[in-house]
Amino acid sequence: MATISYWRCFVLVLAIIPVISVTRWIVGLQQFSCHTRDDDSVTAISELWSIAQNMSAEEIFRYLHWTNSTSCLFAVDFGFFIRNGEGLAAPDGHKAICLDLPVSPVYNSCIVYSFGINNQWSFDKAMSDFRCKVYSFDPSMGEEDHDESQYIHFYNLGLAGKNGRHPSNGWKMETASSIYQKLLPYHGSVAIDIFKMDIEFSEWEVIPEMMKSGFLANHVKQLAVEIHFDPNDSLATFRNHVHILQKLESASPSDAGQFIRFSSRPNPWLKRELSILHGKEDYIGLELAWYNSRYFRA
Repeated sequence: MATISYWRCFVLVLAIIPVISVTRWIVGLQQFSCHTRDDDSVTAISELWSIAQNMSAEEIFRYLHWTNSTSCLFAVDFGFFIRNGEGLAAPDGHKAICLDLPVSPVYNSCIVYSFGINNQWSFDKAMSDFRCKVYSFDPSMGEEDHDESQYIHFYNLGLAGKNGRHPSNGWKMETASSIYQKLLPYHGSVAIDIFKMDIEFSEWEVIPEMMKSGFLANHVKQLAVEIHFDPNDSLATFRNHVHILQKLESASPSDAGQFIRFSSRPNPWLKRELSILHGKEDYIGLELAWYNSRYFRA
């Protein structure tokens, strides 16, 4: 049996506390062992995650807003511009990156995949200033493949859960695994230090595909995603989306998860009245960031 480091166990416990009641936890934690990762402990963790499938709307948003910021000592924002409009001026375009070793990108020796540009290059340029090779993708911009700079390489290609054409726009879409294979001649068989996506709801089909294929677990060190909801989404839809995030954060190898959240921040321009909260306002767009726990030694 392998031994889990105590800090990782602590993070796993914290990851579940915000989403279920204290009463459920008293029962659930009796099944949980922080010292081993045998079949029994994996089953116990999975059972705790399954309890969260019955979360209320309020519990869902507590879970979404939970930062778990103590899991990364040096979380740094890369790339932002000041967006001014709608009565609000605030930073936009930035992503949280964990600079803790060994998940930190290495200066002048790092790979970034950036999906969803929308003509805002602040994040990509910030990563290029860190001397990372940045591969940027956005078919909605209508631009041909080109080198935006010495370090930034743009592709007229979108990210999806399967290869093919976008049903509405005809854009060329590919899975993460397919794109990675295409770019192997350029960056070799290396881990992607930062995998960023802001792809307007398509994350809900892309993340499951990346987990199922093993691409996330085997090729990605850090994942930064803006997640999206519709203000009129049903409680069942919210639960289904949250379940995807829970599987990503699960300790179960069968879920291809083991990603540790270290940042959660709302998009200040996406605060809306929500049906599941009976008209109360909350955010339908949040920036979440995780690192792959497999890059930390057990």
